[in-house]
Amino acid sequence: MADPNPLHQTATEPDEAWGANLGVVCDCGQEHRLWDKKCRGCKKKNYFPKLVKKRKKIEKWFDTRIRKKNVPGLEKNQGVLEVARKFDAVLEEIERQPFPRRHKKEDINAFLRRVVGHFPALFRASSPKQKALGLEEEIRRTSVAFSRSAWDECHRIIDELSANPAKALQGTLLAKQAGYVSVDLQNMIKPYLEALSTLQLSHNRLVTAYGPARELFRRDHTTGKGKAILNKARSMLKPVGNMLKFPTAIWKDDAELESLKRFDGSLSKFVEQAQWFRPQYGKLQERNQVLINAYSLSLRRYLVGLLVERCQTAGPDERNMAVKNVLGQKGIGSFFYRLFFGGGNKKPGPVSDKAC
Repeated sequence: MADPNPLHQTATEPDEAWGANLGVVCDCGQEHRLWDKKCRGCKKKNYFPKLVKKRKKIEKWFDTRIRKKNVPGLEKNQGVLEVARKFDAVLEEIERQPFPRRHKKEDINAFLRRVVGHFPALFRASSPKQKALGLEEEIRRTSVAFSRSAWDECHRIIDELSANPAKALQGTLLAKQAGYVSVDLQNMIKPYLEALSTLQLSHNRLVTAYGPARELFRRDHTTGKGKAILNKARSMLKPVGNMLKFPTAIWKDDAELESLKRFDGSLSKFVEQAQWFRPQYGKLQERNQVLINAYSLSLRRYLVGLLVERCQTAGPDERNMAVKNVLGQKGIGSFFYRLFFGGGNKKPGPVSDKAC
C-alpha cells in the first residue's frame, strides 16, 4: 500500500516505487513477482512489465498533470506568501510616505489630527510581532489545505489514468500529513522570522518615541497672527528633521523639539530597516519555489505508488485492463497502440473499497 503522505515521497527509490519487490497472486493460486511477464504456474501473461518499460513516459505524463493540477492548487492555498506579500506592500507604502503630507491650505490642527490617526494604524499594520503571529496561524491553515489539495488531486489523476478507480478514504491521515507540511513551512519561513525579529527592535523604538510626540500632535495650536508668524520663522530656523515636516513650529521649548527629533530619527531608522527587510519577501518566494519543486517530485513518486498499488491489488484480468488503459493515454502509448486498442478508460474495472 502506498504511503498516505503525497508530499513526502522524495526519498523513495524509483524501482521500489514501481513495485520491484512486490508480489502478486495469480488466479491459479501461484504467487509471482509483479515484474514477472508470466505466472510460473499457469503461464498466464502479466502485462504490468509493459508499464515498467514505459515508466519514463508515464512519469512525464504524471509531471504534466502535476504541473497543471497539483501545483496550481498548492499555489492557490499558499497563504504564507500572501501574508508576506501584504506586509511587503505595507512597508513599500511606508517607504513612499512615512509621514502624512499636509493638504494645501489645511489648518495645522486638522493636519495634526490626521497625523494622530495615521500613526496608530501604521504601527498596527507594520508590527513584525503581529505579522509573525499571523504567519504561525497561516501555517496551520496552509498545511491542512496543502495536504487536502495534494490528496484530492492525486486521486483524481490516478482515477483518470487507472481502469480500477478506488474509493480513497483519507480520514485521520490528514492531520498527520498536515503536521509534516507544517514542519516544512516552518523551515521555509525561519530566515524570514529572524529578519522580522530584527525589524521588531526598530519598531519598538519607533512606538516608544511616538509617545511624547503624540502629546504635541494632540495639543491645540491655534495662535494669534503675530505668534503664527513667529512660529513659522522658528520652524524654518530649527527644522525637526528629514521625516517630520510642519508648516509651523508646534513645540514650545527645546525639550519638546528634542522629543520630535527623537521621533523623527526613529521613523527614519525604521524606514531604513524596512528597506533592508523588503528583499526577504523575494527570498521567501525563492524558498517556496524550492519547496514546490520538491513536492512535485514527491507527488510523482506518490502517483507511481498509487498506480502500482492498484495494479498489484487487482486480479490478473483487471490488471491487464489497467495496463491497456494506461498505455492508451496520449503521451504514453504509441499512436498505433491507441489506434488499435483505443485511448482512455473505456472499461473501468470494479470499484475497490479500500483506504490508502
